[in-house]
This record gives sequence, structure tokens and C-alpha cells, in this order.
Amino acid sequence: MRRALALACFILSGAVAFDGAIPSEWLNADVFVRLVSGDELRGRLVAILEQDSVPAIKVRTAIGTARIDLDQIAEVRPLEQAYRHAWRTLLMPTAEPVGIHHSILSYELASLGAAIGIGQVGSLLLLRSIVPGIPSEHQLSMVNFKATVLQADYQQLEGYLSVAVGGNIAWINSPNRLQHVWVAGTFTRVRSRVTVMSFLNLSDRDVYQITAGTFGSVAMRYARHAVGFGLALDVQMPARDDLHVLAELWNSDLSRPYQTMVVAGVRLANTALALDAGVGVASQVLIPLVALSWTPW
Repeated sequence: MRRALALACFILSGAVAFDGAIPSEWLNADVFVRLVSGDELRGRLVAILEQDSVPAIKVRTAIGTARIDLDQIAEVRPLEQAYRHAWRTLLMPTAEPVGIHHSILSYELASLGAAIGIGQVGSLLLLRSIVPGIPSEHQLSMVNFKATVLQADYQQLEGYLSVAVGGNIAWINSPNRLQHVWVAGTFTRVRSRVTVMSFLNLSDRDVYQITAGTFGSVAMRYARHAVGFGLALDVQMPARDDLHVLAELWNSDLSRPYQTMVVAGVRLANTALALDAGVGVASQVLIPLVALSWTPW
């Protein structure tokens, strides 16, 4: 599975393929290297050299120093950029910026969206459902913006804290507009990150009639000016760098504890592609969750 995912990403994104240029500022930095064979290694870049007209690099790993010819490398990047999906868990945004990790994504294979980084501060997420058989005016649209206003190192805890503020606007059918403002903090360690979020519903209605074409309609209740809370966890497995366990806890209205959803899932990811699968439990209803994110740039 691991090699199949690496091969799929290499085929899907020629933009990810290694172009032969190693910036000199990467010297003595920790890097991630993916070979054309699909194998991966992590270590410190200690030399950029050319021997017998063959350009190569030397990477010091935990078991020794490896000399790697550049024509054997499919991808190399700083280790801090190896996990390019830290800006979200399954459903919840984190306080991490999108940055240079612009993405195309889909939820439930029934929507299409884009995540765009604006420097190292701003992040924009655009999402539109594309469910067959449902008229355009009954589809869902969402725009979410966040600004990462703080990133601070905590060397004693071997991690760093990010804080973001944001807001979103969503149309659940054209007449049903929801608006929120939110604040989130994410603490990141070597193989894990935890996010805490609070959000405020700015909408001025309590009941929304949601229609899905010939599939019928349903009334959704969501108290105006409700304050909600979210908690998310993203843990990288010790023996599998490409496998993450994801968990989320949502409450849309703190005055109504029964409006709570628990989400659990897994993410299989490399530097170009993330495949998420999980399940949400809300009001004794199971909701299967699937997400695909492609970061070819």
C-alpha cells in the first residue's frame, strides 16, 4: 500500500517530481527524500557534491550517511514540509496556515474545493458540492478564511503553538446562509498535534429548510448566536510515517450538549496526496466520512 500510494502520487503530479536543484540553504537542515523506487528516508543534508560528473547529495541518517545520486531522487524537501496536510484534520481546520501547500480537495467524493495559502498568514478554503441530480440552487457552497496570527516555539515541550482567527460563510441551499467567526489554537509536537477551537454562529435564524431536489427536504435547527466548541487530534503512527490517526469532538451549541458529534478516522498521506476515511457519530446516527486532498505544487 505504501509503495502504491507513492507511485500514484508520482504519476498524478509531474509538478512534484524532482527538478535537480538543491538550494544551498538546505545544507545542514533535516530533509525528507523520496527515491524513484518509492523508498523514503529522513536525515540531515550534509553535502551537495559532484563526483565523476554525477551530481549527488549526502544525507546523514540514524544508521549512517548515505550518498544518493540525484537521478535516483524523485523528491526532496525540508523535513518541516514533509507533512503538507497539517492545516486541517478530517473536518476541522487547525491553526496552521496552508502556506505553500496549496491543495485541491474533495469531501465524500461529492464536492470539489481548493485550499489557497496567502503567504504564511492567510489561508482560504473554497468548497462547492457537486451532487448529481440536485439543482444548482440546492447545492452547498462554503468560503472559509483564517489568519494565523501567532507561531511560538516551546523548546521545553519540544513543540510549538499556532493561533488563528477566522470566519466562514456557507450556503445550504441558496436561501440558507450561515456565518461564523472562530478562533483556534494548535499545539504541534514531533508526531502529534492537538487543536482547540471555539466558534460563534452569527446567523439570525433558528430553523433552516434544506431541500435536495427530488430527494425531499428537511428542517435543520441551529440556534442563532450559539457558541460552539471543537477539539481535534492528529497523531502520526510510530512505525508508519505515512499513517495518521485523526479524532474530533464537535459541539455546535454549548447550551445543548446533545448537539455533539464525535469523529474518528485515519489518513494515509505522503507529500502530494492524502486519503482520509472515518466515521462521525451524531444523535445515534453514523455518518461515513471520506476526503481526498491533492497537493501537487
